Amino acid sequence: MVRPNLGLPRTRKILKADAYASALRMKTCAQTECFALHFCAHSPQTSGTKTTSVTEPWSKIGIVVPKKLAKHAIRRNTVKRLTREYFRLHAADLSDGLWVVRLKSKVNHLPLSSALKREWAAQLFDLFAQGMVFATQLKTRKGSRDEGTSL
Repeated sequence: MVRPNLGLPRTRKILKADAYASALRMKTCAQTECFALHFCAHSPQTSGTKTTSVTEPWSKIGIVVPKKLAKHAIRRNTVKRLTREYFRLHAADLSDGLWVVRLKSKVNHLPLSSALKREWAAQLFDLFAQGMVFATQLKTRKGSRDEGTSL
């Protein structure tokens, strides 16, 4: 019996260091108690006949969980698993571009329980809700700026 692959496909993950760097250079678009979210909108850059871009015309996720903030692997893996699962379920709702979730506070002292996992899941839900509002505002600002220059 073949098990279905329920994970994220490689095309939905940020794999290159320059893509991470591009997203992390952007201003933090949303924050919760434990997490920060960075967003780099998709914008293809044309140079002559070749179109190059760090982003793809779909949403991609990157996760940064430093050992300094989550000392034990089980905590780092839990944060990553919760983030990937949220993204897998809601990727169609997100704007095209790079989404990087970064752990921003120490979680070593917190006992790992189902209540903590539910709290982190709720924080991720709030984080991406704020991020979607930011991405929508960014898109409308960019669209109005483009319309103003074409007149």
